[in-house]
Amino acid sequence: MKPDLSGLSVVELQELASQASSMISARKNQDLLEAYAKLEEVARNAGSTLDELIAIGRNKPGRKSGSTGTRKPVEPRYRNPANPEQTWTGRGKKPRWLAAEIDNGKQLESFLIA
Repeated sequence: MKPDLSGLSVVELQELASQASSMISARKNQDLLEAYAKLEEVARNAGSTLDELIAIGRNKPGRKSGSTGTRKPVEPRYRNPANPEQTWTGRGKKPRWLAAEIDNGKQLESFLIA
């Protein structure tokens, strides 16, 4: 059953909200500590440490790495003949200069760096 809060003043409601926030934080911390203790028990039962289990999970085959946005740098494959400083590796969206040239009928292969 929900308590009837309609008779409380603004000050009383703010105090209640503050107390609820403190209780939520304390309960969340307690739940996390209990979960950690369970994980330690699982690791102990497996004859391992929690750190070893975490390391295995991070290196598990088929698992995507946490840094999916980072790629190894590659050399540019395409160059703008009008401005040799403008290059493109072939990864990601085509640069505007290249898209404009292709729209004007040129072939992508004509911009390959030899």
